[in-house]
Amino acid sequence: MKAPLGAVVIAAHNEEAVIARCLAALSPVIVSGAAQVIVVCNGCRDDTAAIARRFESVEVVELDLASKVGALRMGDQLAGPGPRIYLDADVVMTGAAAMAVLGILSTGGALAVRPPISFDSTGASWPVRRWYELRERIPSISRALWGAGTYALSVEGRARFGEFPDIVSDDLYIDSLFSAVETDIVDTDPVIVTTPRRTGDLLKILIRTYRTQGDVQRNASRIPISRGQQGQLRDILSLVRRERGLLVSAAVYAVLIVIARLRARVRPRHGAWERDNSSRFT
Repeated sequence: MKAPLGAVVIAAHNEEAVIARCLAALSPVIVSGAAQVIVVCNGCRDDTAAIARRFESVEVVELDLASKVGALRMGDQLAGPGPRIYLDADVVMTGAAAMAVLGILSTGGALAVRPPISFDSTGASWPVRRWYELRERIPSISRALWGAGTYALSVEGRARFGEFPDIVSDDLYIDSLFSAVETDIVDTDPVIVTTPRRTGDLLKILIRTYRTQGDVQRNASRIPISRGQQGQLRDILSLVRRERGLLVSAAVYAVLIVIARLRARVRPRHGAWERDNSSRFT
């Protein structure tokens, strides 16, 4: 059997409702051994680890502390040579997409990549559906690494920084380390990201992102803030000029962004992970 092309690191905290879905999509590479798949259960008080162990050849490790950063660091320690995919447990990536990503990173060129994104807003509230209708159309965001529930780094790309810093938004941090010419969106199966079902849960995600931008700016070595966020307003105005039918979605998008930014400023930092549980279902 050939050595794995790379590793897939999955940080999981109380993900019993979705971890099987995540691993089942990766089963072709798990069974073949084409990629090393590591599930780091951190602070789990449910059956996440037991369910993950049902998938033969998946490496499962349990940490007492609920910490995504701690899980990412442990995953790095366990991962073998080659490029690495960092994947959220509630996101679905096919085995074909995983191999395409690892293959691209193994041949040189881009240092950091991800697959395209497909947002599943089935059953979501009207504001959430409108928000994501616009979100997936914004060009500057569609090329960014953050917001997809996954990113992947070549060996050289992973060497860009030491261990993962104590930052909640790890994907935003990774995005800030690379220039546009160093990243790419791989032409393969999209990752399926289930959107929040409730507007309040979407706001939780947005507040978390905006509240942690300062941490990213202090730790990033190249770009002070995400390229995608810098170009949002320009892209939204351009989209609305071309497609007047997006005006309502643009208004909803803008209102929720403003609310999230204001709440991020006034809400005290408490170190908790503001998590959307509405999208975690089987």
